[in-house]
Amino acid sequence: MTFPQREGPGERRPVLVVGAGPVGLVLATELLAQGVPVRLIDHSAAGPVQHSRASVVWPRSLELLGRIGASEPLIELGNRLDEVQYYSEKRHLGSIEMSRLADTPYPFGVVVPQDTTEEVIRTRLAVHGGEIEFGSLSGLDTSGPRPVADVTRADGSTERIEADWVIGADGAHSAVRRLAGIELLGTGNDVLFAIGDGPVAGDMDQHALVYCYSRSGALGIAPFGGGMYRLAISVPDWQGEQGPPPELFQRFLDERSPRPGIVGELDWSTIFRARRRVAETMRAGRVFLAGDAAHVFSAAGAQGMNTGIQDAVNLAWKLAGVVKGAFEPGILDTYDSDRHLAAERIVLTTAKQTSWGLFKRRHELALRDATVRLAHRTGVLQRFGAPLMAQHDVSYRPAESLRDTLPGLTRRLRVGDRLPVFTAYGAPQPGAERWPSIDPARLTLLLWAGERQDAAWVAAREAVTEAAPDGVPVRDISVWPGFTPLLGTAPKAVLVRPDGHIAALTAPEPAAIRTALRRAGNSFRTARRTSTPAAPDDPTTGATDTTAAHKIEELVS
Repeated sequence: MTFPQREGPGERRPVLVVGAGPVGLVLATELLAQGVPVRLIDHSAAGPVQHSRASVVWPRSLELLGRIGASEPLIELGNRLDEVQYYSEKRHLGSIEMSRLADTPYPFGVVVPQDTTEEVIRTRLAVHGGEIEFGSLSGLDTSGPRPVADVTRADGSTERIEADWVIGADGAHSAVRRLAGIELLGTGNDVLFAIGDGPVAGDMDQHALVYCYSRSGALGIAPFGGGMYRLAISVPDWQGEQGPPPELFQRFLDERSPRPGIVGELDWSTIFRARRRVAETMRAGRVFLAGDAAHVFSAAGAQGMNTGIQDAVNLAWKLAGVVKGAFEPGILDTYDSDRHLAAERIVLTTAKQTSWGLFKRRHELALRDATVRLAHRTGVLQRFGAPLMAQHDVSYRPAESLRDTLPGLTRRLRVGDRLPVFTAYGAPQPGAERWPSIDPARLTLLLWAGERQDAAWVAAREAVTEAAPDGVPVRDISVWPGFTPLLGTAPKAVLVRPDGHIAALTAPEPAAIRTALRRAGNSFRTARRTSTPAAPDDPTTGATDTTAAHKIEELVS
């Protein structure tokens, strides 16, 4: 599967993705999987970046990576993370058990080096016909109807690429962001962390991410498996030209860790400056930003790469749908509104976690420790902490402020929330057969009978199925276990986006669904086809009635 690198008669211009880290790789693979031509450039196309900082892949990212078949290889190559533990002065405060997550095929995180993550996604990129070209973005002209990029090659030559769209996934020092004139905004003081990977001998926890607080600062420990660990320590300053030595990590491990260990020769170490910055916008015309190009924040909670992966999937299905005519162009405006508030919330929560680890005053330490212990004993830490860490609580509810995005006190779902439904371009994700599947590229209409599946429900289901527009799959999930606490006892139709977030909750009536589809940006077609209505899926086998097609009519308001 190959694509032209320049537009020819009847051919589309490519989408130009700048940056082949995890975010750029996921974006390019998602677009290619949906038949959109892509050119992916990076200043180093020789292979994955060595000694990179991202090390934890959380459950939501595993779900999204499962769309392109990358989650299972990462699980095999990484180390399972079952819980997150918090300590103060070597005394246990509380834990978040990821293994208790009930609405995902992946009730755990995975600790894996970023270069391994990149190599896995590169393999999936190649399966879909993609490749990485060497090139550095040296110019970007956005004055015309389409952006024109100047790409400088290794030999000094320059190529001009006219693309339909340009996506900057080129990191915190993004050339795309700079050339597009987008500011990176933020407040708060930077915090320095020394980060290193290497062996630690001793009785260290093999399947827990451990945060250790003390009056001298914070320590984070993530196990890669096989006696190898990621160590992150807060430091007041750093004047050295080389990376921090093992002796520095040993000193703070002795001082802050509840378990003793001996730090061996490090594979690498560096100083990381934790900042709080979000781009003023993640879209400027035909230019988009994703990942660290759009937002940078503290390493606390290991949320950076995971947030970027959500950017990538959110943008990819919308952009591919617009390119192929499945969605109205206005849907692209929702990329910034969706992801900007999500990024701001991650900035806030990671900054809070960082500041908690740097408390020094006695009353601050006492209040923090008492709060975490109480939250642990009452179950509040688990109830809210697990979805937060897993990024399951990211919601695209209509919001004007961060407060509007906070999770509610009940499990009842609202528009914008994540629904436990899963999808893949190839074979289904292992373990995901316990939940309904959705289309990876189009809106899916799920029908929920509520407390009784009577004759009235059957009639409503048939009417909705027959009136469903061409290209919108319809599934009855009424017999699926576990959805009653989420969807309630009243009948309803749930319009679900390709990324698993709810686009609309409405009455199971053709007129209401027509309105919901139009508001969600669906582009209707005038085709007709006839068949019997969709029957309920079988949750015990994961089987779907794929024989049912639909009688389609042009939907008019």
